[in-house]
Amino acid sequence: MSRLKEVKPAAKGKLTKYKQKLLLGSVFLVLITSLFLYKNFTSKTDTEVTTAKVTKTDLRIAFSIDGKLAQDKYEPEFAISGKVIKVLVKEGDRVKRGQWLALLDSQEAQKNLEKALRDYSKERNDFDQDSQVTYVDTIITDTIRRILEKNQWDLDKAVLDVELKDLALQQSRSLSPTEGIVAQINIKDGDVVSTQSQNPIMIIVKPDVLSFVAYAEEDDALKITDDQTVSIALEAYDKEQFPAKLTFLSPLATVDANGLASYKVTAGIENPNNLKLMDGMEGSLSFITKEVADVLTIPNKAVRREGSQAYVLVQEADGSSKKATIETGFTDGKNVEVVSGLILGQEIILNQ
Repeated sequence: MSRLKEVKPAAKGKLTKYKQKLLLGSVFLVLITSLFLYKNFTSKTDTEVTTAKVTKTDLRIAFSIDGKLAQDKYEPEFAISGKVIKVLVKEGDRVKRGQWLALLDSQEAQKNLEKALRDYSKERNDFDQDSQVTYVDTIITDTIRRILEKNQWDLDKAVLDVELKDLALQQSRSLSPTEGIVAQINIKDGDVVSTQSQNPIMIIVKPDVLSFVAYAEEDDALKITDDQTVSIALEAYDKEQFPAKLTFLSPLATVDANGLASYKVTAGIENPNNLKLMDGMEGSLSFITKEVADVLTIPNKAVRREGSQAYVLVQEADGSSKKATIETGFTDGKNVEVVSGLILGQEIILNQ
């Protein structure tokens, strides 16, 4: 029989040579890695700094409200109700002020005018008969005076009625209130229109006249003044700034369904580059509350302080830095005006 070799277990609490080597190697690797990371970190801390240049620019504080471009719209109408017998224009037509746009059936208005003229003739005849014939040589008593006064009142009423019926006949024609383009027509031949309708019969616009309309919340409305510089940024033109002028701030509140008040703001827009502007284009209306122009500026985070004294660290060409005492002025919250102590183009170290 062959003998089995007895294998003794490793002593409890002791490591094999292989495990000892593995453990020592792991510890060595951790030490080397830690040393490398430490040197790399300290090297970056010592050599890499963030800098910025002293620049010359404008600083401003502004706020903005969202809104849209709105075309100047005019809504011609009929002064009387009736049946449309002819629409004289089509959408896209250019019209002049006072041009006929549409006609109502004027037969009834014509008949009413003719009746009013007949009534006037009768009253005129009665008035002349009583004042020039019937009572011409008669002593004017109170009764006769009342008769003559009533005749005068009836005659005046007849004259007014003729004028109203003539006006109604004229108002069977809708006239353009301005020069412009017919943008929308809401009636057609044969329609019956009413003076009580809320819908305009048509809309005429002046294509070269647009306004920007926005609604300011209470806090913003209180900041708006007539002398502020105003500009408009339109989404369609990558927020390009258009010069503008405030034309109206409504004193009346517009209250929404949640009970929040806002105030209508209207501004005229200038278009020096003759870009295509259209009704409904979205954008924002900006108001500059304070501004300084063409001044030396640096980022706020470059400024350090010792007590009340402001200073910066100027980076030299050889990589070293030196302290420079400065006087600061206006700030927009991100950059600050440098009144003295620096010159244009200097490199300064930002405060980390």
